[in-house]
Amino acid sequence: MAAGFFRKAAIEKLSTPEKLDQLIKVTSPRGWIALITITLILATGIIWAFFGNVKTKLNVVGVLLGGEIHEVVATSQGQLISLNVAIGDVVNEGDVIATVEQPELYQQIEEVKASLEERKFDLQQLLSFGNQDTRLQSELIQQQRTTIVMQIESEKKNLEFLRNQLDTEKGLLEQGLITRTQVVNTEQQIEASINTIESLKGQQVQTSSRKLNLGFDLQQKINMSKQRIAETERQLTYLQERYDIQTNIKSAHAGEVVELLTDAGVIVRQGSPLFKLKNQNQLTADNKLRGVLYIPSQDGKKIKEGMEALVVPSTVQPQEYGFMKGKVTYVSDFPITQKGMMMTVKNDQLVQGLLSQGALFEVYVEFEKDENSYSGFKWTSAKGPEVAINEGTSCMGKITVKSEPPAAIVVPALKKFFDLY
Repeated sequence: MAAGFFRKAAIEKLSTPEKLDQLIKVTSPRGWIALITITLILATGIIWAFFGNVKTKLNVVGVLLGGEIHEVVATSQGQLISLNVAIGDVVNEGDVIATVEQPELYQQIEEVKASLEERKFDLQQLLSFGNQDTRLQSELIQQQRTTIVMQIESEKKNLEFLRNQLDTEKGLLEQGLITRTQVVNTEQQIEASINTIESLKGQQVQTSSRKLNLGFDLQQKINMSKQRIAETERQLTYLQERYDIQTNIKSAHAGEVVELLTDAGVIVRQGSPLFKLKNQNQLTADNKLRGVLYIPSQDGKKIKEGMEALVVPSTVQPQEYGFMKGKVTYVSDFPITQKGMMMTVKNDQLVQGLLSQGALFEVYVEFEKDENSYSGFKWTSAKGPEVAINEGTSCMGKITVKSEPPAAIVVPALKKFFDLY
């Protein structure tokens, strides 16, 4: 009965429970596969921890610049009468692009013109009537000279008469026929006659000198008048050139007008920006597109020339096309000022937005070229987007500042965690 109640296999197992003659299965093949897999993962992790690289990157923002952007400014102060450009116009260097009213300078020019005409009239009068006046004065001097000569001759005759009279009176004085007073009186008359002759000779010399100086004086007056005319003409030329420069504003650069900054009728100051133009020739010639990026001051000194940079324009989705590859070519030594940013970016709103983050360092990035890419630049994706990358587009990106094994990161973190420093 008992044998029929229990199964034969159970009875055998109870009769020989040890089964020492059979192998025991420690693990299954699945277990071995899992163990080998875990071992490989751990080994790979350890190898990667010491021989792999983890890149530390800084996020950056900025703008893409290609052809240089220039601001054309007013060279004088006044009311802007006309602005001769529109967006899209091509401007050549030296073109007159605006007119600024200069009423004070115009009035000065008119006054100088009137003064010049007056001085020219005076010279014409001097040339017309100067010779006639000189001739009349010369004739008058000649008449005076003739009169003086006649007076000298008359006085010489009188002197001769007085000397003869003196000789006669001296003889009469010896005879006692006249007094000594008469002789002395005649001697005084002779002395006076001699003085008169000498005075007349002096007058004769003066008239000769005056006659010689007449032509010289006239020429001096003519020369002085011509000098005043030449000086006035130089002043007029200077004022006219100054008026042309301050009235007709000329472009110092060539390019395409991309933005107007003012309009006709506005009072502008010297140096006020009128419009912006883009120099397309430079971009077309060498495809020189670069990224100008701005880094917060606390991270600015971490960036060095030659570091790897990945930049993407705001018009491209980085999740789909990745980043443009480039290298850092310049890092400013000090945080850049607002004025310095304006010189580079040429956009007041963008500058204000960037400076809201605080003091910034300026970084230039040159992109790697790829002739097979539609944009002409190398991307982290296969070909990059099929869109043109235009200058003036805002951008963002990452700059690799450090590349080190993971173990070098973990160890300092553990030291810091356990306060082992």
